[in-house]
Amino acid sequence: MSHPNPRSGRAESANLQATASPAPGGRKAARLARRAELRAMPMDPLLTAEEAAAETGRALSTFRRDVKRKKLPAPYYVTARAPRWRRSELQAAVQNAPREARNAR
Repeated sequence: MSHPNPRSGRAESANLQATASPAPGGRKAARLARRAELRAMPMDPLLTAEEAAAETGRALSTFRRDVKRKKLPAPYYVTARAPRWRRSELQAAVQNAPREARNAR
């Protein structure tokens, strides 16, 4: 027993006509508004752990240790296994971090 496709027939041709010429203030206007909004936003990319370590001038293992010790901000998880850091947050953390004195020999 086959079921009719709800998107076929007259409904599909009506949808094609409706999307071919969007009404003023419709999808096209929303898309253009979103593009303008994105252009106005400052660039603050999300960095991988490797990129973030390079940005802060640390080795990857030191970077991960500093995140664990809360010397650097916690990551945002784009997906369950994809931590990312905002460049602006890393730069602020590095600028505001107290300088550690090294023992001179």
